[in-house]
Amino acid sequence: MDYLQQAFGGLNPQTDQDAAVKFALNVILMDGRLRELSCLLIDGHDIGGVEGEPGWMIERRDTGPAGELPYYSEWPMNARFHAHVEPSAFELACPDMFMTAHDFYRYVGRAMDAYLSGSSIEADMAQLVVSQLKSSASV
Repeated sequence: MDYLQQAFGGLNPQTDQDAAVKFALNVILMDGRLRELSCLLIDGHDIGGVEGEPGWMIERRDTGPAGELPYYSEWPMNARFHAHVEPSAFELACPDMFMTAHDFYRYVGRAMDAYLSGSSIEADMAQLVVSQLKSSASV
């Protein structure tokens, strides 16, 4: 199932400013990678990024000293998540998107609503993601 329409009203690769995160979340749900998505929501978890084909990724910037590493020097100050889709793999007008934690959680929440409204064989794992999302959002 394609979750883009239900979760986000579709995807217009040539105009959507948030196309990268929509694209990546759609692939995560289509591939059933809910456990990795759940881990991505946990600040400090060993899984700090999720990636796949065709050339997409979502990564988390932890709070505290780990979030101050030189790797993050190009990130906007308040950005906690980054979605990227490799332009040579899938052409988007905006192949990169940096987000606050609040904004990323909102995207994940909408994606999970769409996922749970469909016939999901991984309903238990989806509920775990929703629970993790709620606990992460309250921090």
